[in-house]
Amino acid sequence: MVLAVFDLDGTLYTGHITKGIAQHHRLHHVKLPELYSYLVVHMPLWYLSRAGLFPKESVRSRWIRNLGWTVRGWTPEEAADTFIWLAEEYVSPLVCPEVMTRLRDHQSRGHRVVIVSGTFSPLLAEIGRRLGVEETVGTPLITKNGRYTGACETPTCQGPGKVSRLEAYLGDGDEVTWSQSYAYADSYTDIPLLRRVGHPVAVNPDAQLEAHARAQAWEIVRAGVGDRADQ
Repeated sequence: MVLAVFDLDGTLYTGHITKGIAQHHRLHHVKLPELYSYLVVHMPLWYLSRAGLFPKESVRSRWIRNLGWTVRGWTPEEAADTFIWLAEEYVSPLVCPEVMTRLRDHQSRGHRVVIVSGTFSPLLAEIGRRLGVEETVGTPLITKNGRYTGACETPTCQGPGKVSRLEAYLGDGDEVTWSQSYAYADSYTDIPLLRRVGHPVAVNPDAQLEAHARAQAWEIVRAGVGDRADQ
């Protein structure tokens, strides 16, 4: 079996799911205390990382690990409309046509297409449905008494965690022909995932991934323009 694994933010589309959630909550006037508490805690760390005063890996991990704050207190049913809005109104208009063409090509060739992202799992599943992809692997959210607690299961689906969560999802890896499989991603944190396959593709790579991709003679693709996830 040949896999074709696609990252979401910065790869399949040119936005960042955190910005989409912020846009939704402000537009619909929902979960604003939760949103602003999340931003107040995490935005300073982002700027410190850009100034070289805080490790970027740690900041990205915290952003993903705590993103569930923005839906804290909702039941899965209450959150469903938000997830549909994000898939239809935020993600879909920013999809990279060139990358989607490749995804459809993999589907037509009978490859097993999976979207793997740090985005929390129920939202990623809705985005997958919107994009015509049945299989998604994200960061699971924790519920208590039927409501999201704001916490997520670890490891988050980021860096090495993307590989471990993908492999756990696939189960018996003996069925996967990794040397013939593909992975598409944009960030240096995705290098473990790209190394796992025989055909790694750097899509709109950040500077660190681009340098690594060139050193390894990996394919580099420029697709779409605009709201890069690492900016």
